[in-house]
Amino acid sequence: MKKYNEIVHMERTCIAYGTFDSVHRGHLRLAGELSAQGKKKGLTSVLVVLSGEDKVLTTEQEKEYFLKDTGIDVLIFSADRTVKIESLIETLGADVLVIGENHKGFPEVTKAAGAAGTEVVVCEAEKEDGQVITTKLVKEAFLECDFRKVELLCGHPFIMMGTVMHGKALGRTVGMPTANLGTADNKLMPPSGVYATSVLVDDEQYKAMTNIGKRPSVDDFDYVTIEAFILDFSRDIYGKELLLKVYKFVRGVKKFDSLEDVQKQVQKDIQTVRDVLDIKTKAAE
Repeated sequence: MKKYNEIVHMERTCIAYGTFDSVHRGHLRLAGELSAQGKKKGLTSVLVVLSGEDKVLTTEQEKEYFLKDTGIDVLIFSADRTVKIESLIETLGADVLVIGENHKGFPEVTKAAGAAGTEVVVCEAEKEDGQVITTKLVKEAFLECDFRKVELLCGHPFIMMGTVMHGKALGRTVGMPTANLGTADNKLMPPSGVYATSVLVDDEQYKAMTNIGKRPSVDDFDYVTIEAFILDFSRDIYGKELLLKVYKFVRGVKKFDSLEDVQKQVQKDIQTVRDVLDIKTKAAE
């Protein structure tokens, strides 16, 4: 799969476009249909990802991660959210447009494509319990900390990708050195709390307990951190790329009176995380 960070001139293509925030099951179905139509008609399949507004559930790096195995030939990221379908068709040389049946502005877009002589292929929406899956639905589950539902709607867990950065090493004071994850500035953070997660580093996956939010028990700084305590792990991974998968909200942020109280709670949280991830592992077998 080729990737471009701007819309480039092409010929004989099959295209689809949208913001694809959350990369849910409907998006993946659309990408699969795009790939299939391209192969069927001997065209280059091109997926154009338009930039989202404000904070996003899924960053460009994360979208590429989910879309790279869908079979599409070209992935284009465009900073122009207002690009017109007529412009896309002309610039990309689109013979075919693949569009979701619940695409915003569906009548206008399909009419414009037809006027340009571009064939329109409509992709059926994905549903869950009879309800069309949308990014709005995913975001509602996300804000309610229902990460099981997020995974059900998306077909994959909510993820956070970034680089392991040096922190203040305060986790070592309670016997749990953590990996501090730096993410894109426009990434929407989960509600503050402790989560059952896993991390992928150097193509190996490990169980982890992750704290997202401020740290009232250890400092007074007014910023949010993502700190993953990787279970049964002791390697130096500073500077490495890390992929964190979020499975379950364990508890909210609390302020403790002493480091001893923090340590006691940490041990309880670790056991909870192990139990959650063990159940998930068994269910997947």
